[in-house]
Amino acid sequence: MTNKVRIFFACSTIALALPLISCAGTTAEAPEAILLSNAGGDFNHWNGVGKIFKDDRPYCSAFLLDTRGTGKEANGPAYVMTNAHCTSIRVGTIADIAYQGQMQFNFFHDTLAGAKRYDINKVNWASFASTDIAILQLGTSLDSLLKDGITPLKLAAAAPRNVSQVNLVSAPANAAGLRISTCTQEPTHTTLIKYLNIHTDYQKQNCKGIEPGSSGAPVIDAETGQVTGILSGTTYGIPSDDLCFWHGLCGDKKTPSLLPHQASQSFPVDYLTGCFANGTFRLDTENCALTPNSNFQLRSNSRAITDIGLHKAPTSTSQPTPKWDINFSMSTEFYRFKTVRDAQACYSPDNYSDRISTTSAKVQSEIGREAGLHYLCLIGVNSIDQQADSRLLGNAQILAARVVTPVPMQLPAPTLTIEPDGNYLFIKYREEADRNLWTQIYTGPAEETNCSEINPEHYSKVDDGFYTPVQALPLTLCSYTMDRNLSVSEVRTDHLHPTQSRIAE
Repeated sequence: MTNKVRIFFACSTIALALPLISCAGTTAEAPEAILLSNAGGDFNHWNGVGKIFKDDRPYCSAFLLDTRGTGKEANGPAYVMTNAHCTSIRVGTIADIAYQGQMQFNFFHDTLAGAKRYDINKVNWASFASTDIAILQLGTSLDSLLKDGITPLKLAAAAPRNVSQVNLVSAPANAAGLRISTCTQEPTHTTLIKYLNIHTDYQKQNCKGIEPGSSGAPVIDAETGQVTGILSGTTYGIPSDDLCFWHGLCGDKKTPSLLPHQASQSFPVDYLTGCFANGTFRLDTENCALTPNSNFQLRSNSRAITDIGLHKAPTSTSQPTPKWDINFSMSTEFYRFKTVRDAQACYSPDNYSDRISTTSAKVQSEIGREAGLHYLCLIGVNSIDQQADSRLLGNAQILAARVVTPVPMQLPAPTLTIEPDGNYLFIKYREEADRNLWTQIYTGPAEETNCSEINPEHYSKVDDGFYTPVQALPLTLCSYTMDRNLSVSEVRTDHLHPTQSRIAE
């Protein structure tokens, strides 16, 4: 009974030359993905792309980094790059965290037999702050991998500024090995909201064959063979209305685009080259643009736990302005914040608050009264005198809220099915999750709970349903339906008993 995530995390592909039909404002349709064979060594230049395994199960795609300098000496440990979401973080930035897993290279369908796997020791750095990138350190050296015949991939020194052709090579879960797709890539600065993460600098592609399991695939420039980005996810299959409401991708005539919003997305990686010194990844190198580790984490009592926050727009001057309710922690001593309408403004030092202690950190300032998207910008600082330089600003944590003009209509009351499941009851409200319609629930002691008296602030959101342990019964269940316009139904009352098994009307 899991939530069906609408954004499918990314996958794979490669690029042959695709002609652009720029006069028509469109591109040629990308070809289908191709399964690669490498028994004859034809694709050894991509044998550094492979698969992460956790508990002996295939996980994300990843690729070996070429950290050699001009002298081509292989100093230091081996590093692979993948997505931050492959390190199990959901928000913020982490550094120097242990990681249990293995990396398998040469992941072609005809070279898998007897393939060697290499232990992953730790996450050197991973960030969901406006990106989705992780650097992982293996338990072996780059020199050892070179002697094993594995070819590392070189990061491009500059992010692409123009439309180009790219090769995406990855190992999706539904493929027998590495696959390659050809497609067109376009840089974009249109704000993209993905649940708790806000992206303003990324690339999009019209690749085919993007499937779950290929997160972390390299995006390779078709001309240079260098990595210009790392694949993160897609917005394929999401209706235009949902793209606008939930993801901020609305029609914008000011910034015309060659590719549609339904596309795959990747993040530039050029700025990471400055964080390697003599083959070793170091956050303290002079040219490294990364903040060491603010370790932003939302606390469990924060409202912005799983998605963009929705707030009612005031309909009269007597109604209060919606406010943030963000409880969080940071590893820095202080933080600064501001609220903006354009997420790009988070990277400007203007209008940030004075420094505030991160002890019991909470932001409850006003969001704004105007309907539409608003953004909370947060940066961590370690001293009263620390300035908001480009490193801090470039790694700002951004959260989104949408102020909604309420629609005066009453929704139908919820209906539910109660299904025994071992030591639990599953209370099911719908067959599958619907991001635009959900149920608010409250459970309390059977003899003491009056649903008509429960403050809506004490309700919790559920999608298709929820489990409750039988040993906690009897309970009174209060529930009502809510939609993305913040319209609601009447409250329904149910009494849950240990032996219950019925369809409630």
